[in-house]
Amino acid sequence: MAIPLLVVIMRVLLPVLILLLLAGCNTTGGVQQPIGPMPAALSQSADPAAKGKDFTWGGSVLSIKNLKDHTLVEVMAYPLDNKGMPDIGAGTQGRFLADYRGFLEPAEFPSGQLITVTGPLLGYKDGKVGEADYRYPALQADQIKHWDSTQSRHPYTKPSVNIGFGFGSGGYSNIGIGIGF
Repeated sequence: MAIPLLVVIMRVLLPVLILLLLAGCNTTGGVQQPIGPMPAALSQSADPAAKGKDFTWGGSVLSIKNLKDHTLVEVMAYPLDNKGMPDIGAGTQGRFLADYRGFLEPAEFPSGQLITVTGPLLGYKDGKVGEADYRYPALQADQIKHWDSTQSRHPYTKPSVNIGFGFGSGGYSNIGIGIGF
């Protein structure tokens, strides 16, 4: 008995097509989670070896203070999601200062505004949280990503529509549509 050409093609090409599709899905599509200590760990250790190394941290603005030639932004740190946006549902990671050379408009950085900051660690600055002493790791804010409040903080809360195609032996095929929330 001769095997129909369509069945041979499906048995050979379908696995190759699936592997190609899976290979295409193997990208992060966003910011890599930084490797290295988070602000809370550096606050406790005050590791001098970290000075000058680049970090990318994000969080929620607590306060902003414009000085003569730079601006200090106090930030409550949170882990970053795959887009580089602070994930406020993941638990805090300490506090840090973002030291921006120049003026930042306080109205654009209100309390609670989410930002992501990249730059080298300048060192540590002792301060107070209420009446408690606190050692802040201070980043030179070479880049500040200001997250728009309309952007989703939880990317999986929106419905998604998926379409699937299935092929089986004996010439059977199927199409399916799924809606996820």
